[in-house]
Amino acid sequence: MATLRRHASPILWALVAAGLVLRALLAYFSPTPFGYVFDYYHEAIELFYEKGRLPIAADCWQCYHPPLFYLLGLPFYAVGVWLGGARDSAPEWGLRALTLLAVAAGAVATYCSARLVQFLARDRALTAIGVALVLTFPCLFISSYGPDADIVVTAAMTAFLLAFTRFVAEPRRQTWQGAMWVGALAGLAASAKYSGLIALATAGVVMSLRVLFSRDRLRTLVYGAIIGGVAIAIASPKYVDNWRRHGTPLFANGSAGDAFSSTREYYWDEYDFTSFSITAILDTSGPAAPKGELTDLPVYHSVWTTLYGLAWSDLSFFSVRGRISDPNPPYPARAIPRAVIAAVLYLALVPTALSLIGLLVTAHRREYLPLHVMLALTMSSYLAWVVAQDAWALKTKYIMFLLPVFVAYVVAGVRWTLRRLPRPLSGAVVIALAALVLASHL
Repeated sequence: MATLRRHASPILWALVAAGLVLRALLAYFSPTPFGYVFDYYHEAIELFYEKGRLPIAADCWQCYHPPLFYLLGLPFYAVGVWLGGARDSAPEWGLRALTLLAVAAGAVATYCSARLVQFLARDRALTAIGVALVLTFPCLFISSYGPDADIVVTAAMTAFLLAFTRFVAEPRRQTWQGAMWVGALAGLAASAKYSGLIALATAGVVMSLRVLFSRDRLRTLVYGAIIGGVAIAIASPKYVDNWRRHGTPLFANGSAGDAFSSTREYYWDEYDFTSFSITAILDTSGPAAPKGELTDLPVYHSVWTTLYGLAWSDLSFFSVRGRISDPNPPYPARAIPRAVIAAVLYLALVPTALSLIGLLVTAHRREYLPLHVMLALTMSSYLAWVVAQDAWALKTKYIMFLLPVFVAYVVAGVRWTLRRLPRPLSGAVVIALAALVLASHL
């Protein structure tokens, strides 16, 4: 660790350079002009450009989301179309330009995650480990060239978490300006996707606890009111419009909307919360993989297997034809060596175990309170939403904004192992993490 601490800066810059090169290759070899996405969010941007107004839910399948993705995406698309000129390929130029929004959002998510890890770790070597995991996390890597509301809400949520964690932990940041900044980020998160409401809920729970246990209750109450007021002012138009048009603040098309309903039906029998199998993930890839959509495969019904597989690989989604529900599959088969996939999946068990240790050892620390609350609110609400749908609700990218929480716990777990385990064992942990970073790059 002493060596890593001395050379942390060049290592980090090398990782950043490698991340830029790999993302450039990801973009160059993308088989579609709209990058790697599960659902065609770009249709809403095209309609926005053509009609000159924000899309409404009836316009397209993914047109029901809050407007931040559309508002941010339209300038990218419009510039691309303008560069395409009068050629028939102008719309394709627009889509390729739109992917730059995903690149930018991925960069924001990476930067804010790195800053949060740096703030909590306060150690150059531990920060280098955390940033390396963020830069090479496969789900974020793929999403950084897939323009959709999920990468935008991830950027907004990670920025919020960084600002709010520092607001809670540093008294000098507890000003009305700091509260307004936190509230603005929470409002932007809720304006990107419904899951962004978790930012406002996180702030509400943490500030309520501080009101109960703080000596300066009035000041804390005022700051909490500022955060909530600013967030609601920014995000409320979409939710008010949903209520006016549809009678509910959380309207969505299809089963996603049914899952928000107060009379929703639960599909407990469709999901297995007791199993976990890396072998099952590996069996979905390669030339001998079974055919069919991902949701038709047995692996998909294992909740932890699917979330883990979509975190540390693509679970064959973009590498085996026919996995996506599209009559014209846009993603060709890719021969990714099984050994490389296996190396990533098995080595990723190390940070997974470390994150559990980190969660336990930081449970009492005040600066980690926003992370604990966001994790609890996200997993409880997300899993309740999942079991209210019979298909396509299990996607790690829906909760990708938990990545900085996960990595912060991993770093805390590494710190614990370095202090408590014999040097050979703690050294083996660090070597395993380095091997994971290498395997992820491959």
